[in-house]
Amino acid sequence: MLRSLSLLLPLLFSTLSVAKPLYWQAKKGELTYTIMGSVHIGDESMYPLPKPIMDRLDSSNGLIIETDIRKTQGITYPEMQYLSQDVLSSRQKSDLKGIAKFLELNDKQLLSSPPWATALTIQMKQTEYLGYQAALGVDAHLMYKATIKEIPILSLESLQFQVDLFTGQPESGKEFLVSAIEEFDHVEGVLPCLIESWQAGDKSKLEEFAQLAAMSPELEKAFIHDRNIDWAQKLANPPWSKKQQGQYLMVVGALHLVGEDNVLDLLKQNGFSVSQQSTSSKANCNFKY
Repeated sequence: MLRSLSLLLPLLFSTLSVAKPLYWQAKKGELTYTIMGSVHIGDESMYPLPKPIMDRLDSSNGLIIETDIRKTQGITYPEMQYLSQDVLSSRQKSDLKGIAKFLELNDKQLLSSPPWATALTIQMKQTEYLGYQAALGVDAHLMYKATIKEIPILSLESLQFQVDLFTGQPESGKEFLVSAIEEFDHVEGVLPCLIESWQAGDKSKLEEFAQLAAMSPELEKAFIHDRNIDWAQKLANPPWSKKQQGQYLMVVGALHLVGEDNVLDLLKQNGFSVSQQSTSSKANCNFKY
């Protein structure tokens, strides 16, 4: 759950006045990417973002993001094969009812929803409980800035791809739901250090979190490794620039940029020179799991 939160629907926020996230430059020939580790949900204290990031957005040929969540037209969902009540044990159902009561959710509705949908509902409601919003995430912030400046927004994936990824997991996302239930009480003890680590640009702490929040090998492959490989291939042979030239700002989940088979290492394998442009500092915190 913690890993999926940080990658797809993260509970990431800030307590510092100016974020100092990790960002790199990847360059090959006339093609240059400024790549920033992203947080997708936050609050107003996250802003302003570093001036170099905003300057590079202004001078870029486009903003590259994971997916443009505004493009919902034509999105389809599969027929329900499993309900949450079908995949949970008696104890897990009881725990889910307790979480629903705490978050003021309808437990009957949760139990009669697909497991992936129930897991996301819990995550979203927990985000609200902690006081954070998707609208104040870094991706949303930069998309808004790009839109008003008429800078093209380029997606690495379609929204349909992400929907299919979630809904296509075994037993309609049982692992997500079980993790959401079993780790519910741990989230608040881990997130403050995760956020401080992101804001400080502390790569070692982010890698520590990646190990702490590891998924099953099957989900790691589907949600991390396969996507990283696909993104690196698209960046090396960009469909948005047939001549393979231009300067782009790219913002993706920070954990796609650390650990094994991360996007930066894959770009190096594709002939890019990669250098960190941000200044890191140590996060003075520990994960309380």
